[in-house]
Amino acid sequence: MMLSIMLLVSACSGNGGGVSPSAPGGDSNGDPKGVTEGGPKTVVISVMHKDRFLESAAQKFEEKHKNIRIEIKEYKASEDMGDSGLSMQAISLADVEKYVQSVTTQVMSGKGSDLILMSELPQDKFVDKKLLIDLNELLAKDSTIDRNALYTNILKASQDGDGLYAMPISFSLELFQGDTELLKKANISVDPNEPWNWEQFMEVAEKLKLQGDSEKLINLDPTSLLFDYIEDNYAELVGQGKPNFDSDLFRNKLKEIKSMYDEGLLSDGMSFDGGQAVFRMAGIYSPEQALTMPDGLDYYQKPGTSGKNNGAPFKPMYSWGINSKSNVQEEAWAFIAFMLSDEMQASPNLAGLAMNKAATNKKLKEVAEKIESGTLETMMPQNMLPSGETAKARVEAVEKQIAGTNFRRFSDMKVLIIALEEFNTFMSGQKSAEDVSKLIQNRVTTYLNE
Repeated sequence: MMLSIMLLVSACSGNGGGVSPSAPGGDSNGDPKGVTEGGPKTVVISVMHKDRFLESAAQKFEEKHKNIRIEIKEYKASEDMGDSGLSMQAISLADVEKYVQSVTTQVMSGKGSDLILMSELPQDKFVDKKLLIDLNELLAKDSTIDRNALYTNILKASQDGDGLYAMPISFSLELFQGDTELLKKANISVDPNEPWNWEQFMEVAEKLKLQGDSEKLINLDPTSLLFDYIEDNYAELVGQGKPNFDSDLFRNKLKEIKSMYDEGLLSDGMSFDGGQAVFRMAGIYSPEQALTMPDGLDYYQKPGTSGKNNGAPFKPMYSWGINSKSNVQEEAWAFIAFMLSDEMQASPNLAGLAMNKAATNKKLKEVAEKIESGTLETMMPQNMLPSGETAKARVEAVEKQIAGTNFRRFSDMKVLIIALEEFNTFMSGQKSAEDVSKLIQNRVTTYLNE
C-alpha cells in the first residue's frame, strides 16, 4: 500500500540516530540534562531511526566542537532490516505511533529532547503551543551560513506564518511520472510545467478510457490520492485544531476518489512496469532517482484542488526544530548549522535533495555524467537507464521544478493514519461516506484534544 511505501521512503529520509534512552545526557522520560558540571554540554536529539548521515554529522561536529556532545535518542518499535546509510528499514505504523506519541507527550510536558526531527510530528500543534523557537533570528546572525546559497523559496515556504520553526536540511519533490510517448500516441497534450486540477486530470482519464487501450490506464493508489487531498487542504480540514472532516467538502472528495476507480478511470495497485500506466506517483527522493527513469518518461506536476501555480509540492526530509524549553539552544543551533555546511550538504549519505543549491546541482551533474559514461552503479538494469543526453536534459528540468515550488506539504501523521483506517472501509463498500466522515471527525477531534 502507498502508506507502507511512503513510510519506507521516510526510513531513507534520515530519521536517524541510536543510543539508549538512559544514556548520559538524557533520562528514560526524554528529559535532557543539557549541561554536565565540569564537562561538555550535551545536545539530546529525538529521531525515529538512525542512519549514517546523522551519525557521521554528530561525529564530525564533536571533533570540531570539543565542548559539545551530541546524543542521539531513537524511538522505534521494529527492528532494522539493513545496515547501510540509506537502508530500507521497515518503518511500521507502530514506529510512527511511538515516535509521535512519545515525543509529543514529552515536549508538551516541558521535557523532551533539545533538538527534534519534526518530519513526522504535528508541527502546527507544536508551533501553536509555543514548543519550538523561531529559528529566523539564529539564522540571521549566523555568519557560517550564506542564506543565498540555500533554496530560498524552500526556506520561505517552510515558515509557519512569519516564523521558521523547523529548518529543512534536505527535501523531496512530490510529482507525477508521465509517459510522454503514450500521451503523444493518444493525442493528449499535458504541459509538464503547468498546474492543473483534478477535473482536468479526469478529462485525460476519460479520453484514455474511451480509446480502450489497457496499457494507457492511469495507475494510482487510492490511499495516495486521499493523502494528497488532505495535505493539499490540511489548513481547511484540520486548521486551528478544529477538524472539518464531517463536511460535504470532504465527503464529496471521498466519493470522487471512489468513483474514479468504480468507473474504471484509474487502476488500483502499484505497478512499476513502464508500459502499464500513463501517469503514476513519482516523488524525487535523491539525485540518482531524479535522473534514472527510462527515456520517454517525464516529470509532471500533480493535479491540485484549485490548479493554482504553486509548483511541485515539496516535503522536508530532514527538518529540525529546537525545543523552547531547552537550555542548550545555541549549541543545538550550531549542530543544525553544521548540517547545512558545504561539507555535510555534499555528503552522499544525505537523503533527498540538499538545501544547498550548489551541492544539489553538483550531485545531479555527477549522476548525469556517470549515466553518459556508463559508470553509474545502480540496481536498475542498464537497458532501462536513459541516454546521457536525456539525463543531462533532466538536470535542467529538475532544477526548474525545484525553483518553481513554493508549497510545503505538511500534515499530522496520526491524522493521516486515522483517515486511512476509516477510508479503507469506505473503498471496500463496508461503510458510507457519511459514516466514514463522521468517524474520522470524531477520532481526529479526540486525538487533537489529547
